[in-house]
Amino acid sequence: LHPPRQEVGRLYYREVRLMKSRIDEELDKLGLGTMSLSTLVEEALGIITSSLNNSYGKERIREIAQDIEEKSKSLESSCINLLLKYHPVARDLKRISSTLCTIRDLSRIGDNSLDFCEMLDYLSSPDICREIGLLDMALNVKKMLSDAISAFMSKDLDKAKKVEAFDDVVDEGFSNARKKLCEFIRSGRDGYEEAADVVIGAKYLERMGDHAASIAHAVIEECGTVEDVKSEG
Repeated sequence: LHPPRQEVGRLYYREVRLMKSRIDEELDKLGLGTMSLSTLVEEALGIITSSLNNSYGKERIREIAQDIEEKSKSLESSCINLLLKYHPVARDLKRISSTLCTIRDLSRIGDNSLDFCEMLDYLSSPDICREIGLLDMALNVKKMLSDAISAFMSKDLDKAKKVEAFDDVVDEGFSNARKKLCEFIRSGRDGYEEAADVVIGAKYLERMGDHAASIAHAVIEECGTVEDVKSEG
């Protein structure tokens, strides 16, 4: 004998609620893992600002880069497993996609942070970096990342939009840095030979700003309306 249709319906919805509860639990774990990853990346950016102030932590940045790589790979695998295991739709799918994008952007910021610190090895002094505005750029990128992660964790659409708009400030800093470097080279002052390395460092910071803006855009795509996403895109 088959169970009554009403009983089948109750069993089905109980199973759906149970699966939703499991997805929510694993998504919460992903959120905590992403927060932990962002803490490492923010520490890496802190080392950049310290390095530009003549307090260099080269060995620590290498340790952080390794930790970021390992943690990001583990979190990416968790996202993929969630997709394969539960085949989520609608809000859950958007949340997983947003988390996956955020993890990858954090990983790339970590890579760029290590690259930036390695660039400093080729300079006789970080003075030229400060003179052309790289310290200000680094501080702005650090602020962008902190606000982007805050928007990601709280699902704050307005804050995410502000972070994405603030990327223009970092882009302007990169443009100004290039102009100042040209003036520095034309002046013939000591250290002008290092200008090419400094340009590369400025580009690393500009890319980090792009990745922070990308995290903010992932929040907009997750939480915003179709109109919000179109207007920001």
